[in-house]
Amino acid sequence: MEESQEQIALSCNDDFIVSIIINSSENPSTINETQSLMSDDEFAQELQLQEVIISSLINLPPKTAVKIGDSSPPPPSTREVGESSNSHSLCEICAEKKDAGDMFPLKNCSHNFCNDCISRHISIKIKKRTIIGESSAAIPCPGSGCGGALDAAACRAVVPLDVVGVWDEVLCESTIALSERVYCPYKNCSALLVNDGAGGGGGVIREAECPFCRRLFCASCGVPWHSGIDCEGFSKLGKDEREREDIMVHDLARKNKWRRCSNCNFFVERNEGCLHMTCRCGYEFCYACGNVWSSTHGGCQ
Repeated sequence: MEESQEQIALSCNDDFIVSIIINSSENPSTINETQSLMSDDEFAQELQLQEVIISSLINLPPKTAVKIGDSSPPPPSTREVGESSNSHSLCEICAEKKDAGDMFPLKNCSHNFCNDCISRHISIKIKKRTIIGESSAAIPCPGSGCGGALDAAACRAVVPLDVVGVWDEVLCESTIALSERVYCPYKNCSALLVNDGAGGGGGVIREAECPFCRRLFCASCGVPWHSGIDCEGFSKLGKDEREREDIMVHDLARKNKWRRCSNCNFFVERNEGCLHMTCRCGYEFCYACGNVWSSTHGGCQ
């Protein structure tokens, strides 16, 4: 214990003692002056003390920041086993360094992307599939030339809930064959329906009701229900003639056997007289068949 205290004392004053020894060695006159002031025995003891001091300084461990008398060990390191001193990774999209906890885990490739960039990437891809109607529901890795796909389960933690909901719908839709997909034609509904051909009799299903909005539509044409006009006649209508009121006019014309002018598409009704009709646009046609009136076609009987 006494030796330990002596070493501590020496370590505290070693700079001062070393300076004395160095000064003494560099200035021989100092040694001569000291020797003349003391006896031979005292001078021998002084030299022996210097040798002990130098030997103690050489054998002492290097000084640390631990205070004298503090025997407690230094605090343990908080770094976990296997943790790198550099815990940041570079995102290949935004080119920013992010913490390891902010990086998205990719199982199928070695690319590095942060959670924010992956979330935006998935949202854009899901929106694109919703608009274009692509059949594939897999989200590819954003890495250039990478053929890997993102795992849907791993993405749920970083993408918004509304995007997850749309993605689930796309995944569900991808399990249905294209030939069996039917969508409600009303824009404020657009629900996905399945045409499994279970209408009975093996015939084509035309009139159908959407189970979500309860409105009728034509399953064959994929349009709102066109009552009073068949699918072939409806397909010949212009885009500006397919509203509900226009379809009602077509139904009325069919019932009253009106004839449409093939030149201007205006409806003409024959009350009496021959089959030779002259439209308001000047076009002459046969009321029976609708063909142009000419010298070779004098009307159908």
